[in-house]
Amino acid sequence: MKRDLNLVRDILIFFEERNSSSIVEFEEIAAATGQSDVRIVAYHVRLMWQANFLTCELIKSSTSDRVINALPFELTWDGHEFLRLSREKAWEAVKQRLGDGFFDTSFDVLKALLIEYAKRQLGLGVGA
Repeated sequence: MKRDLNLVRDILIFFEERNSSSIVEFEEIAAATGQSDVRIVAYHVRLMWQANFLTCELIKSSTSDRVINALPFELTWDGHEFLRLSREKAWEAVKQRLGDGFFDTSFDVLKALLIEYAKRQLGLGVGA
């Protein structure tokens, strides 16, 4: 399954707008983000837990430490920070700059470009 950075951002927005810290069903996230396949949402939630974007209740295998599922309930500090960097204007500017390469761009490059954009908006210049 491929990682969808637009869906990652949409899920972060969903959690930021919530007024609760209770566990959320994948179906609710799917409906809010327009993703029709709940399995894709579950996969992205696990990725976002691994990236420390979401706090999750973990369900592990009874025979190993393998995480079978991650039930999300709130953003982490890192999740808030990435969402702050990827506000609409910045997100669209970076997507436009990357063009067709957006979906093949590594997360680290995407984040660096968002930070660069934020610096330029603050008049700090690149590398400041």
